[in-house]
Amino acid sequence: MEHNIKLIERHGQVPLLPILKSNAYGHGAPIVAAFLRSKGFSFLGVSSLEEALDILQITPTSLLVLAPPLPAQLPLFFQHHLLPTISSPELLAGVSQLAKERRQKITIHLKVDTGFGRLGIAPEGLLSLIKQIKKAPYLHLGGIFTHFSAASSDTAFTQRQLHTFLKLKKDVDALGGCDHVLWHAANSAAFLTLPSSHLDLVRIGTLLYGQSPLPQIPPWDLAETWQFKTRIIHIRTLPQGHSVGYGRVYRTKKPTRMGVIPVGYSHGLELEPLTTPWRQIKQALGQGLKGQNHVLHPQGPLPIIGRVGMGLTSVDLSQTPDVHVGDCVTVSMRRVTAGANIPRVYYLQGEMKCMFWNHEIYNQRGRKISSRGLF
Repeated sequence: MEHNIKLIERHGQVPLLPILKSNAYGHGAPIVAAFLRSKGFSFLGVSSLEEALDILQITPTSLLVLAPPLPAQLPLFFQHHLLPTISSPELLAGVSQLAKERRQKITIHLKVDTGFGRLGIAPEGLLSLIKQIKKAPYLHLGGIFTHFSAASSDTAFTQRQLHTFLKLKKDVDALGGCDHVLWHAANSAAFLTLPSSHLDLVRIGTLLYGQSPLPQIPPWDLAETWQFKTRIIHIRTLPQGHSVGYGRVYRTKKPTRMGVIPVGYSHGLELEPLTTPWRQIKQALGQGLKGQNHVLHPQGPLPIIGRVGMGLTSVDLSQTPDVHVGDCVTVSMRRVTAGANIPRVYYLQGEMKCMFWNHEIYNQRGRKISSRGLF
């Protein structure tokens, strides 16, 4: 990840706001936050209050929560000094009232909808809200931001969104009193496609974790930051015509040596079992077009056979006879779907730093440790 950070910083001139939503894209947000803090990043972004609280149990840091809070959640934002996103006049009124009652200042960011059509204040309502914030003694406007809906595919629409946003910035600047407000719009895709959108801050997610939202010419040398590994726990040979797994959707065409790995859809290998004939047909057609799913052993690929179960999956060992119980395999899956209960092991420059499991940190010897001085 450090390699990717340096690469991103070489291509931009403004500070990065690392985004740790969805458990830091499956990497384990509390440990990623600790690592980023050690590299000088004291301001991070998450999607929800729950994500923020998970991080704060392990790593103290300043967090911008990108989704607006529910009214009942607001006291926790004050208690933990979180930065809420304000996306409506009603939410602003609720935050202002609670801040006044508690006599506690809170920093907020306003989100403006410039075309995404999801969260945000209508552009024509922004100046009115800023005037209200100026009158509220316990509110501090830390930032104003928007979100691009098609930065990797529709440059013209993205430029129109940016034009709307920059016009608002000009209007706010003319209003005065907002000199220290951070204006931010660019996500990873816009960082690559639209340098004029970088403004005061760029919100970087997927690039940080080694994946580009679109091809780069010349290609960026991004480092992969995540692998899912498990071990084979059982091996047997099935006779010809033997079914494998739920629904008997797969049957051996010849005597077949097969293995079992303790990974299934509950871990993220598939989101849910395929329970209907239509879904089975759809998966079969998809596999026919893209090739059979497999896990990777040092001796070669091991095709997945049968339906993926909740916690167990079968693989074909026919073409790789030198495979044994206990052998390690690499499983391809979307990292954001990898279950949070799966242990994460962290390496830095080839050295194991810690393991994170059940919200506890362990060192190489299996002893519980804190995040202090970890990186």
